[in-house]
Amino acid sequence: MARPPGRRSHDYDEKRAALARQVFECVLADASTSLKAMADHAGVSRPTLRHYFGDRDGAVQAALEAAATVGAPHVEALRALPVDDPRSTLEEALRRVVVGWRVGVGNVHAVGIKVGLDHPGTTGRTYVGRILEPLLQGVEHLLGRMVTAGTLAALDPRLSALSLVSPVVLALLHQDGLGGALCRPLDVDALPARIAGDFCRLHAPDGGRAG
Repeated sequence: MARPPGRRSHDYDEKRAALARQVFECVLADASTSLKAMADHAGVSRPTLRHYFGDRDGAVQAALEAAATVGAPHVEALRALPVDDPRSTLEEALRRVVVGWRVGVGNVHAVGIKVGLDHPGTTGRTYVGRILEPLLQGVEHLLGRMVTAGTLAALDPRLSALSLVSPVVLALLHQDGLGGALCRPLDVDALPARIAGDFCRLHAPDGGRAG
């Protein structure tokens, strides 16, 4: 018997998620890719993509939302780091940003930035809300726990998270995303210790080393 109009198939969500992953791969290769190219890459028709996503912008937003799951475990682990030794913990948190970026999260940020700058009111907001802000808020949460524990002095957690994460993300974009490693190499792996040390010299007793 035919499915009643307006009722979704039992595997609708599964198919939509699979198509969103295909769209992400297509946009990663070419941020300005067309709906037709997305459909060709996924092996479906344009009407099928419209059925699941509405239009090209909806497809890109769904792709970012699906890709956000790549970074979620990294952020959750970061939020739960110990707070008794802020210097080593912040170094570890930033090191995890570097490692996570290089095992796939960097691609998610790359796509989000590419498409988000072109459409700040839609896909840009999706990138900020689902991918960038969870990372920043994870560090904010960690800093707040340190302030509560007394291992950091009172500070603005949002501005402090930005000051910690921004140079690492910029360095990764510079070196890995934009090819800066070929024209002006930078030791990104050394940044977490340097940034965490400088931060704790300003905000933690005894430079942040537990003693």
